[in-house]
Amino acid sequence: MTKIKPPKLKHIAAILALSLLAWLSLLMLQISLSYWPWTDETGFLILKQDELDIPLWRWAFILHVATSSIVLLAGFTQFWPWLRRKAPHWHRRFGYLYVVGVLGLAAPSGLVLAVYASGGWPTQLCFVILGVLWMVSTILALCFAIQRQWRQHQAWMIRSYALTLAALSLRTWKLGLYELAPYWEWLTPRHIYQLEAWLGWVVNLLLAEAVIYWLFKRQKLPN
Repeated sequence: MTKIKPPKLKHIAAILALSLLAWLSLLMLQISLSYWPWTDETGFLILKQDELDIPLWRWAFILHVATSSIVLLAGFTQFWPWLRRKAPHWHRRFGYLYVVGVLGLAAPSGLVLAVYASGGWPTQLCFVILGVLWMVSTILALCFAIQRQWRQHQAWMIRSYALTLAALSLRTWKLGLYELAPYWEWLTPRHIYQLEAWLGWVVNLLLAEAVIYWLFKRQKLPN
């Protein structure tokens, strides 16, 4: 009688991670769809009434919202092992969709929004750095893929997607910080926005480095 081997811990971790990424991508899709049909009194726009009359900001916001879900979903497919093994051509197509979405639409529009970000220069600087790092990490992921340096490609793709997830993680930090606000008088809405902006991508990038270390340093995977 053949014994059924229990799933390895790394397989369970991979399934849980992919499930989390899928859930986050669908959550972002739900957030994006909430703006359609378009109305100036929806969600984040309620707080940006002064910028709504600026055509550059308005179109940047529309592009950013419209492409966020596409980028998240396309990026999610890049970490699906089955797709890489069984349908590598679709892996590449979704990868190019991710790259075009980030470099052509999401990141540039995000940089425009960063200039008008609430919270003063600390928040504006935060989002500018985020946008630049997002573009650089995505470009490097693409370059290493073209050079067929798969280890470096995977590492930079992990970093790029970690920055993509900042759109969701900063909302999570916001909820947590507002729970702490009654206990800390200095934690005003302005300070909360500044903190959530920085925590939203800095912590993600640190977690990405931990994942990369676990994958490559401990397991000694080849290029």
